[in-house]
Amino acid sequence: MQLTQIEYFLMVARLEHMSKAALELEISQSSLSKTIARLEEDIGVPLFDRKGKSIRLNEYGRMFYEKAEKALDDLYEAKTEIQELANIREDSVAINVMNSKLLPKLFFNFYKKRPNVKIRQYVLPDKLAQQKLIYGEIDLMIVINPIADRRIEWVPLFTEEIFLVVPKNHPLAVKESVSLIEAKDELFILSETEQNFRATENHLFEKAGFTPQIAFEGEDLSIILQLVNEGKGISFIFKNSFLDQYLDNAKILKISDPECFQTVGIAWNKNRKSSFVVNSFRDFAITFLSDKK
Repeated sequence: MQLTQIEYFLMVARLEHMSKAALELEISQSSLSKTIARLEEDIGVPLFDRKGKSIRLNEYGRMFYEKAEKALDDLYEAKTEIQELANIREDSVAINVMNSKLLPKLFFNFYKKRPNVKIRQYVLPDKLAQQKLIYGEIDLMIVINPIADRRIEWVPLFTEEIFLVVPKNHPLAVKESVSLIEAKDELFILSETEQNFRATENHLFEKAGFTPQIAFEGEDLSIILQLVNEGKGISFIFKNSFLDQYLDNAKILKISDPECFQTVGIAWNKNRKSSFVVNSFRDFAITFLSDKK
């Protein structure tokens, strides 16, 4: 039994969907299926009930999931403690971020206080970053909306306004502000369903009282906004995004109704012991970013 097999099993078990799990793990579905099959062969019983494309944990799988999740948590915690004991990670912070104009200022000001600290920054899809946070591969996440996982603590930092972005030749572009219901018949380019920003977008549509027509879904906001810039549809952008500078063929509109805001927060695994430097950065970020808009 290999560690990789257990990690892959846990991902499939959480999603109960082989192709989605393969995407999250960034491997082919056939490779993932073979890995799960070898694990089941090693254990001696099937761990999933399969019917067509549907895959569900069976009684054996649920038992193995509970034990495997705890074992993997213990292994990663042991790795972290040993690295800190050897001072390998003491002077570093690994953090996953969103695209925000406020973050370079945060990093710069923290670096002035602690010039010997190494900051490792990632911009990963939300679900992948969340898994790395759980397993201790990153220390912190700056992300919108609370994360629904009992192991993760999320503290709000600030709220920021959300705007509609449309091509310059779009009929709505003649306005400075719009009610979102005015865009109910438009084609929207949105975040992929498992991205945290998509939950915000869905909430806006719910408040506006309509279901959008979706032309494209993606993980990368820069690609989404580039498609808007090329006239392929309309989308959303938040106030502190640095991507507005690339929208030379689009217009950003204030949304007058409903009120459109999102909350940005910082998250960490509350079940893992963080180093002094990680705790210092987290506390500094909470103080530095709180209530900025």
